[in-house]
Amino acid sequence: MKKYLIRFLSVLMVLSLVLSLSGCGEEKAAVTTFLSYSEQNFEGNYSTTGVVFENENLALKWDNATKRVSFEEKKTGYVWGQIPMEASVIEYQENGMIKKVHPQIDSVVQVIYQDPKSFDDVKAYSYTSAVQSGGIYAEKIKNGLKVTYEFMENEFSVPVYYVLTENSFKIAIDPTKISEGEEYKIHSVAIAPFLCGMKNDAQNSFFLIPDGSGTVIKPFVSGSVGSIGQKYVYGKDLSYQSYGMSNPEKQVNMPVFGAKKGDNAIFAVITSGAESAALNWNIGSQNIGYSTVYPEFRIRGFSYIERPENFVTTTTLGAFKILSDGIVTKPMIVEYFPLSGEDADIDGMADCYRDYLIKNAGLTPKSEDEKTATFKFIGAVIQPDFIIGVPTDKLFPLTTTAQALSMTEKLTADIGSDINIQLSGFGKSGIDIGEVAGGFTVADKLGGEDGMKSLIKALNGKKINSFMDFDLISFSESGSGFSKSSAAVYHGGQTVEFSSFDNVSKGRNQDRFFVLSRDNLFKASEKVIQSSKELGLSGVSYATLSKAVYSDYGKQNYYISGNMARDVANIYKEVSKSGYNTLSNSANDYAAVNSDYISDVPLYSSNHSVSSYDVPFYQLVFKGYRPMSSVSINLCVDKQDALLRCIESGISPSYTLYYNFESELVTSEHSFIYGSHFDGNKDNIISSINGIKDYLEDIEGACVTEYIRLSDTAAVTKFDNGVYAVVNYGETQITTDYGTVSAKSYITGRGE
Repeated sequence: MKKYLIRFLSVLMVLSLVLSLSGCGEEKAAVTTFLSYSEQNFEGNYSTTGVVFENENLALKWDNATKRVSFEEKKTGYVWGQIPMEASVIEYQENGMIKKVHPQIDSVVQVIYQDPKSFDDVKAYSYTSAVQSGGIYAEKIKNGLKVTYEFMENEFSVPVYYVLTENSFKIAIDPTKISEGEEYKIHSVAIAPFLCGMKNDAQNSFFLIPDGSGTVIKPFVSGSVGSIGQKYVYGKDLSYQSYGMSNPEKQVNMPVFGAKKGDNAIFAVITSGAESAALNWNIGSQNIGYSTVYPEFRIRGFSYIERPENFVTTTTLGAFKILSDGIVTKPMIVEYFPLSGEDADIDGMADCYRDYLIKNAGLTPKSEDEKTATFKFIGAVIQPDFIIGVPTDKLFPLTTTAQALSMTEKLTADIGSDINIQLSGFGKSGIDIGEVAGGFTVADKLGGEDGMKSLIKALNGKKINSFMDFDLISFSESGSGFSKSSAAVYHGGQTVEFSSFDNVSKGRNQDRFFVLSRDNLFKASEKVIQSSKELGLSGVSYATLSKAVYSDYGKQNYYISGNMARDVANIYKEVSKSGYNTLSNSANDYAAVNSDYISDVPLYSSNHSVSSYDVPFYQLVFKGYRPMSSVSINLCVDKQDALLRCIESGISPSYTLYYNFESELVTSEHSFIYGSHFDGNKDNIISSINGIKDYLEDIEGACVTEYIRLSDTAAVTKFDNGVYAVVNYGETQITTDYGTVSAKSYITGRGE
């Protein structure tokens, strides 16, 4: 009896917290929610097996017996559908019985909902929960088919739209057309989980995920369950991410994925709702027999509350996810491009996405303004201090404006002036978080506004591109018109805030950080433009804005990072219209398209256990269209390997540097401190750049025409001006059609 009383009281505690989080008693703006399941009248009587709609290139088919949709590429006859083509072939078991397809393979929709008792996420499959119970309704629409899947037991329904375009097919879900009942609340929906599926151990086959630079996953057998994982498109939502912890994970900067199966391939682009999407994989499951990569979309916002001490549950750890009433209203669309022949490979997928960006995102024609290197100079850090025995902190100058000029002169004397300079951490709080955009000024200890004006004038005189970096997102102090009331909020109205973590103890510190509300991003960027005029800047960089997405429940348009890509693109356009060059760091594609230069381009993936080898997919897409430089070579574990990756993808190296070092900096939380001192890096930098300078000049402005993987450790990159590079990452010498390549080395040449 006591156990049930404790559980009852715990549930009451949770419910009271939920009511407090939802702002009970306050008048709130109306939000769009799911439709009511009890009010739905499901219709759809399309029952013709065969072609529903076709054009010159593709045919959309419906099998009324199995309730399956498929798409045929006419020139090859290859079929892409909700189950893999090879799974549609009837196979027999040893006893002569027909081998059934696993229910997960036959489910075109997976719905993730919250268990009302445990608060855990639970997954429902369309085949077992809708198709087998007769809850499926098909109707013909323009250029395609609409199929509604009714999950009767859970009391929710999901309409899915299948539509053909000239050379692709789309699968879409409109969240505002989803219905749910009173008990089960939908959190996420996964679309076509096995459309890209292939048999475990399939030969001449792989998956592509744009994790970091890009990674290839070959299907293999990996136990009964398989290797399961997930990567958020555009990175984790900053509003829910633990702040300040070092993270070795690389980011997915593009809303794409692909699968190659022999001479055929499929390349998928998430064309709507990418900010709320994740890429899931299930590799090597013996139970299922197939491996796959597919998208999942978060639809509902949420807040976290700590789990009551005596609340008994089997799987929930630490906190409960309290779902919002409002939902994401933007359609979730995945567009699939069939590829065949020579296009059914990594470079064919890169060509496909580049063409998509040119047609739909404003990627402009080729740019030949590529640089030999990019240097990020760090202005200052906040260090602990004491005044009369009382602990405080101080701004420690790492590089003044005068020292930045001195460093530039010493570098360019040996490598030339065809470089980019990024000035990071020159605001009031240095590289650390303080006022929004560092107070839109230059710290006095670093030279102040006059020092910055002199530096920029000198760099302009040497025709060196320079960019001052502004952090528009994170802040901890009020100032320049922004305060805590300017921060983003959760759906209950609470301010989004964080604490940093101690790198040793992993415990939370006593500080607090906020993220600027999404509406205020535009206001902050306008202030940057005005400050840039006052400082005499010629270039602006938004290192954090270019690679971050986050939610703000002050408006429904901003739920689950909604419309982040649109807003950032518009901010970049306004900066460019004001006459400033722009530089992005590790940019998500929407920022990359609207930038003049991209730095911190990833050279590696996250190296998940399922990854077979890395590929420079990011670089293959943008090489020749956007000047790029790598992550900081001097901060890489294996500098020679990092340089080889620059050569493979045809981009220039980047370096992070500062001028002043004192012993007290050993207490700094910033990892770059230990590998970025100018005097300790200068000679190696000059030697490395001069060693590859001629090659970089040979491929300046060139696009990649072909990328050939010779093995897991060797590749050939060919450019449209005839230059090629062969890179060998292996431990032994290799012989190729282009010549012999030593271990951990490369050769270059020029073809016809």
